Amino acid sequence: LTNLWFPPLNYLYPLLEQHAKRKIKFQHHWLEKFNWLCYSEKLEGAFCKYCAVFARSGGVGSQTLGSLVTTACKNWKNALKVFENHSNNDYHKTSVLKGEHFIKLFSCNKPNIVEILDGERYTNFLLIYISMYLYTCNSILRMKQKDQNRLNLIPIIECIMLCGRQELALRGHKESGPIYFKSEAEPYINEGNFRAILKYKAKDMDDFKQFLESDSRYKYTSPNIQNEIISCCGDLILDKIVKEVNVAKCFSVLVDETTDVSVKEQLTLCVRYVVGSGKDVFLSEKFLKYIEINSLTGKNIGTSIINGLNSCGIDCNNIYGQGYDGASNMAGRFKGTQTVVRETYPKALYVHCAAHSLNLAVSAACGIQAIRNCLGVVEKMYCFFNTPKRKNVLLNCINEGSLDTKSKSLKHLCATRWVERYTAVNDFVELFPFVVNALEQISEWNDTTSTDAKILHKAMDSEFIISLQVIKLLFSYGLPLCKLLQKVDIDLK
Repeated sequence: LTNLWFPPLNYLYPLLEQHAKRKIKFQHHWLEKFNWLCYSEKLEGAFCKYCAVFARSGGVGSQTLGSLVTTACKNWKNALKVFENHSNNDYHKTSVLKGEHFIKLFSCNKPNIVEILDGERYTNFLLIYISMYLYTCNSILRMKQKDQNRLNLIPIIECIMLCGRQELALRGHKESGPIYFKSEAEPYINEGNFRAILKYKAKDMDDFKQFLESDSRYKYTSPNIQNEIISCCGDLILDKIVKEVNVAKCFSVLVDETTDVSVKEQLTLCVRYVVGSGKDVFLSEKFLKYIEINSLTGKNIGTSIINGLNSCGIDCNNIYGQGYDGASNMAGRFKGTQTVVRETYPKALYVHCAAHSLNLAVSAACGIQAIRNCLGVVEKMYCFFNTPKRKNVLLNCINEGSLDTKSKSLKHLCATRWVERYTAVNDFVELFPFVVNALEQISEWNDTTSTDAKILHKAMDSEFIISLQVIKLLFSYGLPLCKLLQKVDIDLK
């Protein structure tokens, strides 16, 4: 470690054929740049003097040791890259630490133990002392590595949280492999928002940038790690909500069910409670979780709600309200969900969703024949002009008109939320003159489309026009009322 053979400046290093056109050799200045590097005249290659003595495994994963440790390195073409990568290896850092402490141990001036102990006892004592010292060094190194890993994990978590708050997708076309900061293929490869933000953040963090560019297999950027971090964030958010609910001492449960893209019934579980005290109080509505259900019976849904609240850690004895739609399986007096919940928690008063009640009332009012026929014609108009050729005719009529209209196309009628149809009806009323003009132009075409245009044109009689104005007036009152009933801070007065 301290008395190595060092080649003189005029030493002639052997030439090796590692290039197609020329031979290359070991460079003497490499020994000065890397103080751990040494050259073997016999093997005609380079070694790491620390790792050759102290390295026992390849660090994480116990990789097999090779070049610079057990065999001579003769790759002069990529020598600098090999040496720099070796300097960043964990087992090299450990070996350097062991070597420096080993040299320090034998160079310090301490009483000669040989004079006190015989040779065998001294040897055993020395081995035990060195083992304990190296174990302490390894422990310190592992603690430092853990602290550094935690520091490297912080910007990764911050990037995932940023994407979550801004509702940005994390993944891109490439989700594996090293992160390159200077790459010719970068403009052509979409690595996703997560990796892009990570690279941008690392530009001002030298240690973190070096960590991402290193050869370590553990970068904590894989999709699995992303999902684990997202899951941990969800657990922390849920834990905070549960604490607020339990502190509030009373809450209401809001539930609705829907079918997801995989055709599975999902129950949306939410809670409504009061936050704060004194004059500084406000109502809060929070989403808890999705619950997959196999049966839509009132008993099964009620049991799923109670089990879901208990699994979150919420005290169900504080349930004072239930808010569902008016379906029989939810609002039934005998076997409905609200009855199942009240059997266990009788203080949980059921209230039919006011916005849903308004929607049902508007739906019933639209059952009048004239109103129903009018909405049917409006929907057929949307379908008729939903092709590029006909849509262009309507758009040309709008652009040529004298009125300054904001709408440029017809809209689809919402299938379930009746009050949300106001926008579609209002746009139709605004574009009515241009729709008539477009139908008259299409009626002159020499194909079957002209027949459909004539039929729709005739359908827009006086009864249709009067019904359309009535619908617009009704929906103009219903839409703001529906939005008011869905506000978080609305309360019974």
